[in-house]
Amino acid sequence: MLVTSADLWEVEPGEVMSWTAVPDVTAAPEPVGLSVNQRNHLAVADAGTRTVWLAACFEVDGPIDADALAAAFRSLLARHSALQCEFLSPTSAVRHDPARLAVRQQPVPEGDTTTRLRTLLDRECAPFAYPAFALAAVSRPGRSTVVCGFDHAHVDAHSIALVARDLGALYRGAELPVASSFLARVAEWSAAPAVDGPAMASWRGFLDAIDYRLPVFPLDTGLPEGETAAQATDRRLLAGAETAAALGEAAERAGTTTYGALLSTMASALGPGALPVLVPVQTRRPEDADAVGWFTTTVPAWADPDLGRTGEQLREARERAGLPLDQVLAALPRPLRAARRDVFMVSYVDYRRLPGEGSAQHVSGTAPADDVQVWLSRTDEGIHVRTRFPDVAAAHRAVGRFLESWPESIRKALRQ
Repeated sequence: MLVTSADLWEVEPGEVMSWTAVPDVTAAPEPVGLSVNQRNHLAVADAGTRTVWLAACFEVDGPIDADALAAAFRSLLARHSALQCEFLSPTSAVRHDPARLAVRQQPVPEGDTTTRLRTLLDRECAPFAYPAFALAAVSRPGRSTVVCGFDHAHVDAHSIALVARDLGALYRGAELPVASSFLARVAEWSAAPAVDGPAMASWRGFLDAIDYRLPVFPLDTGLPEGETAAQATDRRLLAGAETAAALGEAAERAGTTTYGALLSTMASALGPGALPVLVPVQTRRPEDADAVGWFTTTVPAWADPDLGRTGEQLREARERAGLPLDQVLAALPRPLRAARRDVFMVSYVDYRRLPGEGSAQHVSGTAPADDVQVWLSRTDEGIHVRTRFPDVAAAHRAVGRFLESWPESIRKALRQ
């Protein structure tokens, strides 16, 4: 799966069409809970900042069968509880009865094909309205494109691969087994806080070491605290398939993973010492493997130029991820402090292990930026890196130097 962003996304021209979900206004929706990730995301939107959408984009044979695609979309909404939720505020949400959701075709904006899709998703994937998602398609005689986008509050990166798989299968007429409920997991995460135990002690020890300040990118981006800029995006192949395989082998010898090796070589590219970074960790249990929702949690870790030490740190981070973030925040002795709205985060997804359509893309919307965020994705081609940062000259220079030096850090690690 290619991971890209809306500012780099191009779609071949064709007939553009779109559908939306319509709840039954005569049926009272059911109040439901929100996860801490959803609450934080919605608080940003409530403050007036544009939020990010995520979209699954994949191809199907022939022109679009509009009736079949609308029926597949309706089945997708019935299958996943996360897509039945309407966000009323940063702290409240309701769930619509999936049996009473209709799907209706809607007009699309004017412009060329790619512009129409970007504008549609910017308009429809706004969190405080239902639905905060939209289905679109570009119909062509030989090969057509399906796009299904969601405000981030509905989905995580893993979910985008699932949507591509599920919607494609449903469009072809397949029957899918029942998926587990994201809302049931949210209820578990909101349980009373666990204030004792090694995981909580690990959280406190790490946060004490960084003075409860959330990590920021260590190089100067030229953007003063409190200011944001338009998003700039860099997307490139960080390591080819052969180098990626060799890095994985080196990581295994050092007792860690490819992700650990990437964090370690990133630290080497940024400076001589260890640095704190936030790492997304998957919390899906085996029974949640097919469930759409924001399951990913984010925990702090040290990225260390020493590969073995990074491996140890990553293992500790995964142990911290075993404690729901809601419980952690409720039990901290003092609140976290954030110098910027964004956080320095490095994500890794091995798409070779995820389901999905062979032509699928993960497309992210753009939003104002004030720090650097990195997404690493593994495919059969190797390891790709997408970097989001403020569109200011100093940030372009800093991120450019960093990304140019990272491959050399990987080569150096392989020589050791």
